[in-house]
Amino acid sequence: MKRLVCILYLIALLLTFSHNVSATVQARDIIIIEKVEHGLAKALLYQLDSATYSALKKEFDFGSSSYSGNWRGYISIFEVKGDKLYLNSIETSRVHTDFNGLLDKYLDRKGRVFASWVSDTLICGTGNLLHIEPDGLFPVYEQETELVVEAGVVVSSRTYTNSIRNTPGTVHFDNIRYLMPKEFRYDKFPEVKGRVTVQFNASEFSDEGKITDWDITMLRCPETLSEDRKKEIIEEITRVLSLYDFQTFMRDGTWYWRTTGYAPINWPLIFK
Repeated sequence: MKRLVCILYLIALLLTFSHNVSATVQARDIIIIEKVEHGLAKALLYQLDSATYSALKKEFDFGSSSYSGNWRGYISIFEVKGDKLYLNSIETSRVHTDFNGLLDKYLDRKGRVFASWVSDTLICGTGNLLHIEPDGLFPVYEQETELVVEAGVVVSSRTYTNSIRNTPGTVHFDNIRYLMPKEFRYDKFPEVKGRVTVQFNASEFSDEGKITDWDITMLRCPETLSEDRKKEIIEEITRVLSLYDFQTFMRDGTWYWRTTGYAPINWPLIFK
């Protein structure tokens, strides 16, 4: 019953955030830390050797449980016990705790599956889901715990709190293409229409998370456009962007705006 509640919660998150993303939010694997369930940003069964993963996939028929919110076709449940990481179960249409000998080489003396195949930095989230990318990946939770795991052993752990800046009037990144034509002074820059493409990303933030500067690059423009004229167009784009208060979020003390992982994404804007 508890697991069913968790799955229903994941579905609720999907419905809540579907208006902000262009693809379905993916159900997370789960890691239990001090009896509290956290969402995992990575699928740790993928880190098994290909033969073992393929055998599990065939045995438990992952494909039969696949849907748009869970491409993997399963949810795996891990737990930190002491300083070690264990696999408790794999859930498809039912809960599997007997792995039918497929993971025997990972069993400890108590018969538990010790996840010694995992050597990675794990981001484990609880609380509200603050941000997620359009592909349904890279979630940012209100509270996150970072575990550094080496051969299944947790060698370090730290927890931090994230926040989102969403003041009245805040607009989403995807709306820039609709906002720009409303304010851009085409009368001063007639050569822009249909002939210029730019890419940009936020480059500076205030302490409160407000975007204070942008990196803007011309991708496509008329060959006759001088460097001085390009600079004027970029200044006009910057002026328009500064009129709006865009949604930003803080992860581990750093402000971001529409990012994939930790790398700013450049977004092309076509003037029509």
